Amino acid sequence: MSKGVERESAETGRLIALSDGVFAIVITLLVLEITVPTLPPGASTSDLPSLVVEQWQEFFGYVLSFLVIGLYWILHRRVFAYVDRHDRPLLWLNLLFLLVVGFLPYATAMFSTYPGRFGVMFYAGAQALTGFVLATTWAYAARKDLVAEGLTSRLVGIQAARFVASPLVFLLSMGVALADPLLAIATWVLLVPVTAFFETRTTAEIERIRQR
Repeated sequence: MSKGVERESAETGRLIALSDGVFAIVITLLVLEITVPTLPPGASTSDLPSLVVEQWQEFFGYVLSFLVIGLYWILHRRVFAYVDRHDRPLLWLNLLFLLVVGFLPYATAMFSTYPGRFGVMFYAGAQALTGFVLATTWAYAARKDLVAEGLTSRLVGIQAARFVASPLVFLLSMGVALADPLLAIATWVLLVPVTAFFETRTTAEIERIRQR
């Protein structure tokens, strides 16, 4: 392999910079989806508080998506904290991941506007797809030995399970939404204990590796 190709495969800074930029734009677009209420003709500004309260679905969608997209940013950061080189397919997988991340503001707007069965399933489907693409990216990097030396197979496995866990929660909620959309939304709370569980296991495994 030539030195130029070696430098290209080891240079991940621009890939990470592009990814961070997309995440920043996507998070900004979320708040831009929240519209300022318009007063009907003849109404006074004293009616504004009630109009703002009526927008609770938009605020809920914004906060929820901000947290979930933030979670995917953390997971993406973890992928490329362990990946120290890349090849062409990994670049395209990362671009595919950014493609679905960029779609999330639209999915959030759909959910906020139509929080019934279709809106919940549409939103959950978009989030699940995002998570599965990221999980595929990690699986490819690990299988092609693009990760840093010293990672144990156990840590690789924990991370693989972690990346799949979040989209599985959203996939589960899609099934629940067929019966009860509100209950489906409640299942998203499972992301909290799932995240905490895998963070604990990851931290313990990293500490074990350091002590070897």
